[in-house]
Amino acid sequence: MRLLFNIKNRENIEIQLKDRNRVVNKIHLTIGQGFDILLISVLDNILSKNKIERLSLKSMEISGKVEPGALFGMVIQSVAKALIA
Repeated sequence: MRLLFNIKNRENIEIQLKDRNRVVNKIHLTIGQGFDILLISVLDNILSKNKIERLSLKSMEISGKVEPGALFGMVIQSVAKALIA
């Protein structure tokens, strides 16, 4: 299983859970106040709904452009590192 974070622009992000080339789950989020809590809640729901253990995640990928110092980018990177640690 792979978790993909695709940053569409400064306001939208798409999260995909993939098993090989098949998309198991996909969700779009709006970046705003409370994004960190929303992101963690959504990831928890995705993993629980699909009965995925954190250790089953083989890789994470972050794509798209993040402005240097953007808080949402740092949150995404921190969450991704924590999940595969």
